[in-house]
Amino acid sequence: MMDWLFEWWDGVELWLVQLWYPLLVTLVLVVLLPVCWYLARVLDRAIDGIGAKLTRVRDAEPPVRTPRGTDVS
Repeated sequence: MMDWLFEWWDGVELWLVQLWYPLLVTLVLVVLLPVCWYLARVLDRAIDGIGAKLTRVRDAEPPVRTPRGTDVS
């Protein structure tokens, strides 16, 4: 039932490992950097939100982030 998916994935893996190394590194960076950045941002926001809900201080909100990454109170 899932054989077509396994065969497709094997073909993708084979294509990737046969690429010229600089092209492979470029492709991985172009795909993985944005995905990892977005995932880190989502996790950061989620953890800040959970922390704000679990804090003992009522009406606490996560700190506002400036472009430089410093907190504004």
